[in-house]
Amino acid sequence: MATGAMGAGLGRARGFRGFRGLRGAFRLDAARGITYTPSMVSMEALRARQPRELLQTDVFRTVPPEDMTPMDLAELATAQVATNPAKVLEVYKRHARSGGCDPAVLIRAFAQLGFLFDPNSFFSNSDRQILTRHRTFRSLAHDLWKVRGELPPAAAPLLLYSMASLDYRCVPLLPTLLESVETNLRSWRLEALSLLLHSLASLGLAEGPVIFDTQDQRSSDYGSLCQALALELGRRAADQQLGRDGACQDWARAAFAVVMSGDYDLEEEGQKVLPLFIDRACEQLENKLEVENSGWAQFFLYQVLYCVDVEKPACEEAVKRAMPMWIQELLHHRWLDNIVLSAQPQGADEMQRDLDRCLQRTNTQALLNCSFGRDWDEQHCWFAGFLMEPKVALECDSMLPLGVGRPKPSGWLALKSRIARKVGLRVVTLHDCFWRHLTEDQKDEQMLRIRLQVGYRHNKDLEQQRKKIRQTPHTYKGLESKRKEWAPQPGPASDERAFT
Repeated sequence: MATGAMGAGLGRARGFRGFRGLRGAFRLDAARGITYTPSMVSMEALRARQPRELLQTDVFRTVPPEDMTPMDLAELATAQVATNPAKVLEVYKRHARSGGCDPAVLIRAFAQLGFLFDPNSFFSNSDRQILTRHRTFRSLAHDLWKVRGELPPAAAPLLLYSMASLDYRCVPLLPTLLESVETNLRSWRLEALSLLLHSLASLGLAEGPVIFDTQDQRSSDYGSLCQALALELGRRAADQQLGRDGACQDWARAAFAVVMSGDYDLEEEGQKVLPLFIDRACEQLENKLEVENSGWAQFFLYQVLYCVDVEKPACEEAVKRAMPMWIQELLHHRWLDNIVLSAQPQGADEMQRDLDRCLQRTNTQALLNCSFGRDWDEQHCWFAGFLMEPKVALECDSMLPLGVGRPKPSGWLALKSRIARKVGLRVVTLHDCFWRHLTEDQKDEQMLRIRLQVGYRHNKDLEQQRKKIRQTPHTYKGLESKRKEWAPQPGPASDERAFT
């Protein structure tokens, strides 16, 4: 019994010490100003248990945030965001994280990226590809596809022009946009029709069947949409009153789009549309100063003139007669120094750089971005991606395919290939949708096969001229030359320096 009583006493003693320690803890908490009440939790108690980084925000806010759309649209319009692609994507990302998917914000963000990378920008083709392969940009295109039913018809020209500027085909979204263009064909203004025609031709959606792979089935064929746009423009050009509404840029852009699509023989009311467009563009150029300040119009007009001279369509004479001779001579004199330098795409794309490395590994001689033309041409208008002997042009098609295993080059590349074949070159087009899936060895094997099929000729004299001279001698492992440990001592200071 004594032992049990003693054990009970020890237990009470330990319990008393524990209670006294707990009472000290209550005294310490009371000094901090925290009241422990079983039925009520104070704000001070909750804040005391929060991490320090959470105290910077109000985590107890119960009112949901307001609509972020006006704020995001206003931020996209600021000068700091409008000129920076990274900040445009950042604004879109914040809008998406807030749970918003407003079509106005998505259209505005996509359009601003397109205008930042338009032909007047200083970004290269490689920069465009880095942007369009970015995860955030693809999320933006995916969100546009999700709200495709809410896109207004007026957004179609804007989005198609942005895709053409970015060299990007958003295949799931294109059927909705093209359907909107076709439905409102007679409602578009003249400048919108010209922009739509040039955008579709640049995306390569003019020649042949244009059928896209959707989720469950294939879309309709939109291959005749470019012709419908050109005929509608031709109807307005034939009208004396409607033809005066367009600017020189609109008619010149439409004429070059017709050349890109290869529709030289389109007629509206018995008249070829291409000479009509040239005539409407040139009638607004009254003197030399207006031609020099016409911007891209002079590029379009000279390219149309050169292409009809090379491809020899039925309307060749009518096109040349529609352009006054003084304009032809002025464009010819200004071409190399004032027109083509600004119009030529800057830099190489990712596939072209990868192909250049493959050419170096296989010891294949090729000139990068080399100009070509007819033997009697005074100046060249086109540049091949790679030019090999004997007269072989290697071109890179980086455009996304219409579907799985169905590549289609851009309108610019299709026109360049046609011109190259007309002047006597053999054209080999490599498609990025196939090329990117090959290993390095498979790429080299493909290049060797191309060399065999086109009859490649190697210039040994040129190889000797370009051969790099070794700067270090050949030696065996373990017998490498060591660095000299001896170094001459600095000479004594001159008498003049010592006594100054």
